[in-house]
Amino acid sequence: MPNNRTFEFWRLTVRREPAGLAALNSDQRGELRAAQIQAILALSPTMILANFFNLIIVTMLFWGTDHNAFLTLWVTTFVVVLGIWLQSWQRSKSRAPRSRASVRGARLMTMNAFVLGAVWAAPIMVMFHDVSEAQRVVLAAVAAGMICGGALALATVWQAALVFSLAIALPTTISLVNTNNPIYLGLAALTISFSFLVSRTVCDRSATFVDSYLANRNLREQGHVISLLLREFEENASDWLWQIDAEGRLAHVSNRMAALFREKPENLIGILTFKLLNGDADPSKIDSSEILQILSRRFMRRAPFRDVLLPIFLGGEQRWWSLSAKPVFDAAGSFNGYRGVGSDVTESKRAEASLERMASFDGLTGLPNRAHFHQKLTHALSRLAGTGDKFAVLSVDLDRFKNVNDTLGHQVGDILLSEVAGRMIECVRSRDVVARFGGDEFVVLQVGVATPEDSAILAARLVKSLSAPYQINNQCVLIGASVGIAIAPDHGDNVDELLRNSDLALYRAKAEGKGDYRYFANEMNERMQSRRMLEIELRDALQNNDFELHFQPLIDAQTGVVTTCETLIRWRHPTRGLISPADFIPVAEETGLIVAIDEWVLRHACEEALGWPAHIRVAVNLSCVQFQSGRVTEIVASALAASGLPAGRLELEITESVLLANSEETLKSLKILRDLGIRISLDDFGTGYSSLSYLSSFRFDKIKIDRSFVRDVAQRPDAAAIIQAITGLAASLGMCTTAEGVESNEELDWLRLQGCKEIQGFLFSRPLPARDLRALIGIRSDAGAKRVLLAQENAA
Repeated sequence: MPNNRTFEFWRLTVRREPAGLAALNSDQRGELRAAQIQAILALSPTMILANFFNLIIVTMLFWGTDHNAFLTLWVTTFVVVLGIWLQSWQRSKSRAPRSRASVRGARLMTMNAFVLGAVWAAPIMVMFHDVSEAQRVVLAAVAAGMICGGALALATVWQAALVFSLAIALPTTISLVNTNNPIYLGLAALTISFSFLVSRTVCDRSATFVDSYLANRNLREQGHVISLLLREFEENASDWLWQIDAEGRLAHVSNRMAALFREKPENLIGILTFKLLNGDADPSKIDSSEILQILSRRFMRRAPFRDVLLPIFLGGEQRWWSLSAKPVFDAAGSFNGYRGVGSDVTESKRAEASLERMASFDGLTGLPNRAHFHQKLTHALSRLAGTGDKFAVLSVDLDRFKNVNDTLGHQVGDILLSEVAGRMIECVRSRDVVARFGGDEFVVLQVGVATPEDSAILAARLVKSLSAPYQINNQCVLIGASVGIAIAPDHGDNVDELLRNSDLALYRAKAEGKGDYRYFANEMNERMQSRRMLEIELRDALQNNDFELHFQPLIDAQTGVVTTCETLIRWRHPTRGLISPADFIPVAEETGLIVAIDEWVLRHACEEALGWPAHIRVAVNLSCVQFQSGRVTEIVASALAASGLPAGRLELEITESVLLANSEETLKSLKILRDLGIRISLDDFGTGYSSLSYLSSFRFDKIKIDRSFVRDVAQRPDAAAIIQAITGLAASLGMCTTAEGVESNEELDWLRLQGCKEIQGFLFSRPLPARDLRALIGIRSDAGAKRVLLAQENAA
């Protein structure tokens, strides 16, 4: 008797037990067996025809040998077997499929498969040793073909398939082995391997069939449960019973059904059903005649129907009914009419229509959404291909909309978006499509564009209309609009390309001053591709550590001693060489990479400064995005801890744009950094809108005067007055002042006289790599620094 290891080998290599099979009861297993047998019976015509065809071929190939008597007996037996098979199939076809099958039925199918396999094995056992080599090959080929074809056809009942295969494979293998011919011995090995593979495939197909049956059964059960739950919770889906006679007149009416028609049940008895179901429908609103015709045909065929949806008007209101019924016959088999159940599914139909609308339209403005616009754009492309009807895609973006949200609140912003949608609809024709993609992003599909000027006229109309003042909650709201235009097929022949190109044109319109429109041009795409490549290379540079730091010294205006070195990042590109931050920092800020880059700069700058003389600080610029990340204090503290640099030797430079983004949160972060001992410097002072107000809200350690005021200060009275005011203000507040961009001795002398504490510019040093900076600050003792300054003055 096979041990447990044998069964385990069988399970792992051949037979896979379907999950869930063990949980079936006897009735459910009977249903499964019936489905397996029915799947084989469905293939019976094909199998009978294939067997008969193969029978003729084998008989013709071997007739005339010494085995004519055997062939006659074999053909007769085969015809009898096929005849019995054909009769069984015809009987099964004439009656309804069985819902269950017993174990005996599966065994009978297995026995029949064994008999058929034995019949096919007979020629091999009888004739193999007495025929030519070519005929032996034919017999081996027939055996292989029947093993494969028959086993796969019988695979749903895996026992029958395996018995059929073994009935042929075993005699074939024995016959091949008995020849003692190496070639036939190899064929015998191949037969064994092939039979094992077929067995594995058969068992796997059988298990797949069972899995499919179990999955479908579970789905049916789950669908039934879900249907019951939904029906139970539907508010207005109460069912009612109805019955009609053989002439189609109402024979029984439930109280619920009569209430729907606002009649008494007895008043509805005898009324023709189809006349009643027509209700008081307005033909201009809905046509239910097609559905009524379908029901009429079902009635005439005496066919049952289920969940037929019928639109009906009652009391001037459209309702939806779901009708199910089955024919009723008396004991003699005469048709007596229909008995069924009806449900009012109006609310569920309305909910379905609402969901469909939500899936296609924007909830705030009622405009088509992105998905619906894509469908409209696809239809327009189809028309373009068929009729050549050109169209345009206009991407519209609101200017200064974020300011409305930030200052007046999102509620006002939502009202504004609704009014914008209304104005846009007024600007276009009825056949054009206006959609909202989200936020303040709108798109217009303008059909029937004869010339590009048509789109320009519409774009100008949109800009003018959307830029007019809005009155919302007794407040005057002013915004603008920018438009990008892409015309099909000139600027694209597919949905994605047209939307992308109109976006590129919109980007150009906003970059060139906003409040205008631009057509797409090929150079826009080239510029965008170049920017995209720069972004990819920038990510690689960050990962590969391709950045390097340069430092520009800040000099004490009186002593010439280096007090601070400002950190500047450079990108060492493998093919373009050294890239200025002006070329890649904007891309880094747009993509969010600036956060990681700033962190890299901060960490490496602190590490480098640790090796400088103790009196020299390092200054690092922090971007607006860094503060928006909410991790700026954590990142700075981590960089100081990792490098060991004292907090007092780190100076952080920010611009007014950092404070504008979120002044309250930014000031809170700056105070935390200040409490750590870090110096805070306000860069580019005097160039913003609210510089003075920030001096009152936060005490900066240093103010850096922008180079635009320093340039030609001796010849510009206005710049001189501004610098005098800044230095005087800083002195009164106890803040240090640094002048940027000093390039001449005249500027240096004048700034000294005004009390400017620090000087930075090309007069002293350009930004230097870390190695060159070390050499510079290594000679900058007080006396040495003066000698350097004197040498520079003489050289000038």
